[in-house]
Amino acid sequence: MGKEDGFYLGTTSIGYVLAIIVVLIPVCFLVVTDVIGVWLGVSIGIFGSLVLVAAIYPAMLCALITVYYLFRPQELVDSQNDSSD
Repeated sequence: MGKEDGFYLGTTSIGYVLAIIVVLIPVCFLVVTDVIGVWLGVSIGIFGSLVLVAAIYPAMLCALITVYYLFRPQELVDSQNDSSD
């Protein structure tokens, strides 16, 4: 099943960027400075990124749908007038 027009709003892309900034860069810094080991850093990076993306997905989806509703309401199916009534 393909994407419908306007369905994909980039929530996962934003989540991946936030995971890099919030989880992976600090973990890499801790590994390089020998605060934590490499395998612990890899484990924290994988688990932390997955948890962060899953945790913020609903909030990001709501925010982006709200922005879509505010700036492109004519594109929403429910807001169009049905002339068949």
